[in-house]
Amino acid sequence: MNTFQLECFLAVANTLSFARAAEELNVSQPTVTHQIKSLEDELNAKLFIRSTRMVEITPEGQSFITDAKSMIMIAKQAKLRFASSDERPMETLSIGCGSYLQLILISEILYELNSQIPNFHPRLYVLPREQLIHLLETERLDVILDIQESSELKGNMKYKELSQNNIVCVCRKDHKLAEKEYATLDELMNESLIFCDPMNIAPDIANLQMMLIEGRSPADIHFCSSPEAAVVLASSGVGVAFLPEIYISNEYIAKVPLENTPKLSFGMFYKPYVGDTLLKQFIQTAKEYFEAKEKAE
Repeated sequence: MNTFQLECFLAVANTLSFARAAEELNVSQPTVTHQIKSLEDELNAKLFIRSTRMVEITPEGQSFITDAKSMIMIAKQAKLRFASSDERPMETLSIGCGSYLQLILISEILYELNSQIPNFHPRLYVLPREQLIHLLETERLDVILDIQESSELKGNMKYKELSQNNIVCVCRKDHKLAEKEYATLDELMNESLIFCDPMNIAPDIANLQMMLIEGRSPADIHFCSSPEAAVVLASSGVGVAFLPEIYISNEYIAKVPLENTPKLSFGMFYKPYVGDTLLKQFIQTAKEYFEAKEKAE
């Protein structure tokens, strides 16, 4: 497997066209076809379904995108490292989150570490949870910040809670629910609702969506792919979304706790390594930041 194969794969994955991928890479179309075929043979997996009318990426191909990007990035970093005469060591920390709303939460933590650590290089990834867990298991991520789905942790994986969160109804500040201390399920039965892709939200929220969709007209439900999209739709007034309270910082929207729903644990998943002082420093800094944030509130 080489980087040119991976570049061909990503070009086809992005364009869903062998011809356009060849144009982007400035090579012939048969060259791209050959590279994809050799990569599929090496992986023993079909990456694309190709017909006379269209090119479609397979589930195996979709799952390989993250690996391909990571391998190309590692190769580029290695070339840069040896091409430079700068001998200062880089202090790298790879951090994964399930959504950009989670990523925003750690900007102050990174600011604190950057002020303490010379040549600090955080690497940030926003990916579906299953991919994040896989990257952590294979030691390509150092830490994940996400909602805890289960008390079961794989291998020597650890979890450190940072905060407990209500499930909140997210709506515009001029919505009638915004004035309430709590919202009830009965009050939501006549509201337009915004549902996220179950793969991109906590299971408790996915279960809540399933319960609320029963018997509702499709005209009353707005579907979206991510928590970020749900916040935008809620702020535009099309309906009410459901998210962990910690995600919501938009000044134009209200967050109203939903009555009789479980609290969600937000924290860090990591694998401890002997002598990994940077990871320990990140965990301690994150813990202190969230403790101070909770006291201030």
